Amino acid sequence: MSPLEWLVSPPGSTIFILGISMLLSFLISLINRLFTSKEKLEQQKAWGQEINTWLSDFNKAKRTGDKKLLKKLQKQEKRIKQLQSKRASQSLGQMKIWPITMALFLLVWLVLTGKVLYWQIPGFPGIFSGGETVAYLPWFGKAMHLNLFSWYMVCSFAFGAIFSRLFGLGMGATE
Repeated sequence: MSPLEWLVSPPGSTIFILGISMLLSFLISLINRLFTSKEKLEQQKAWGQEINTWLSDFNKAKRTGDKKLLKKLQKQEKRIKQLQSKRASQSLGQMKIWPITMALFLLVWLVLTGKVLYWQIPGFPGIFSGGETVAYLPWFGKAMHLNLFSWYMVCSFAFGAIFSRLFGLGMGATE
């Protein structure tokens, strides 16, 4: 079996796509971290903790019927809504790296399939056609066959979450 044949069929393709998605997720998280100041991250984290504490107390007061606590928390509701709004607008500000992210993804996709979106690019044969099985997930009774896009997305979400936490990015990140 030639190296290319091994690469385009499982388990070679499974490992290869896993590695590609890990590398791309790492690069995207690194770029995101470089474009986001520590102050903004710390501010978002503090806002998140305040919002979560308020929500927890509010739900507890509603559940237990504590009218005194509920009244106190309702007075703070306007500030919490402002914090949620500020947090959301700051998150939207991070969208400035979206074009870089998309360019990286399209470049990787071009190398893997020879296509950008649905258009075949002359001179780029691509390694995969995009429709063949590149991975199997055996944990769902019968083995689930995943094509290139599905397997890449599973790996990308998993590694994106891991690297976001490692770089201290995102909602639930800790440093």
